[in-house]
Amino acid sequence: MEQKVNHAISTLKQEFFSLIQESHYSESYQHYLRFRFAALESYMTQNGCYDYSPEIGERFIYDFNENRDVQKTTRQGLATFVNKVNDAFYGCNFIARHSKNVKVTPVGFSETLNDYASCCRAKGNRPSTVEIKMRNCSHFCRLLSQSGCNSSGNIEASQVAKACLKICNKDAWRFVREFLQFIHEAAYIEKDYSYLVPKAPKKSVLPSVYSPEEIRRIEESIDNSTISGKRNLCIILLASRLTMRAGDIVKLTFDEVDFKNGRISFTQEKTGEYHSLPLMPEIKNALEDYIKNGRPNSTEQKIFLSLYAPYKPLTTSVTRRITTSYIKKTGVVPNGRRHGTHIFRSSVATSMVNDGVSYEVVRHVLGHSDPSVIQHYAALDLDNLRKCALPAPEPTGFLKELLEGRATI
Repeated sequence: MEQKVNHAISTLKQEFFSLIQESHYSESYQHYLRFRFAALESYMTQNGCYDYSPEIGERFIYDFNENRDVQKTTRQGLATFVNKVNDAFYGCNFIARHSKNVKVTPVGFSETLNDYASCCRAKGNRPSTVEIKMRNCSHFCRLLSQSGCNSSGNIEASQVAKACLKICNKDAWRFVREFLQFIHEAAYIEKDYSYLVPKAPKKSVLPSVYSPEEIRRIEESIDNSTISGKRNLCIILLASRLTMRAGDIVKLTFDEVDFKNGRISFTQEKTGEYHSLPLMPEIKNALEDYIKNGRPNSTEQKIFLSLYAPYKPLTTSVTRRITTSYIKKTGVVPNGRRHGTHIFRSSVATSMVNDGVSYEVVRHVLGHSDPSVIQHYAALDLDNLRKCALPAPEPTGFLKELLEGRATI
């Protein structure tokens, strides 16, 4: 079993407030965080704890709320504070979260979950991935606790099955399966119960495609006379003209944009492969306008920042909300189609395939390394698919009599 890395509270405090300074929070908010951290230090001293762990953060929240008549806003603020401390503990930047409630993991599972998180980090999982895994596996442990299991060493097959059936998000099953495999390999339990976890059926979903006219309306609906419009126009154009993924757009830095030679070159977040695209005149003009006239004054190297202080890089969820808002503004009706930033990639790819552009060219434009991925978009190439259709055979026998009305079922 991997040995845990201890975080002395004094060292963690230094790392935490270093991140606070880098995030340019207001003085009043920094004062609030200093007040909260002092309370955490006092709590740890009273309980004889010298090294911080996320489990201590959970107990801090639980004991604080248990012993006081706490208002909802105070509970939320305390949960946000502990999440930020945990981000510093894991050595990553602050992760945006939308959950308003922090649920305490049963004590009997805390050590196992902590070891599992250490194992995931050792494998090279990103901090955000570890956070997602821990959230889902903590939920699974709470469900086990509700079934009467008080620790990872006492798990029974029936409890695993019941807990899995209560998980609404079927995508979480794969995290639970990996967690159960880990605790078996780490000798917490003798049996590997991962085989009891159901497998979510693979979804075969056609790409959501918008017509060139609909995309043009979305682009033209953006008012670039405002600061938000200047930024959002750049984001939409990078997606609709260059088919860049949302993750690559929000992580785009000044070093990756060559205004002089007209190129955008970056390492793709999803594939890890280098990709270079032409900096079209309309995109160049939009970027220069945003950087000079709309972007906040910041030393942050990522180009796209939030509109209000502290000016932080955007997340992919923000780009999805931006795209959705302009789709609604134009009156374009999704009719069941997706409405995030990815629609531009699928729309451009499908349009190119329908126009007879070779799969290899489409693959290069999208930055895919696997040639077979492009065939996903060929499913909507209706004109060429019709050419492959075979004529239906003439009906005979009972089917013919049935169609002619001479037989009944």
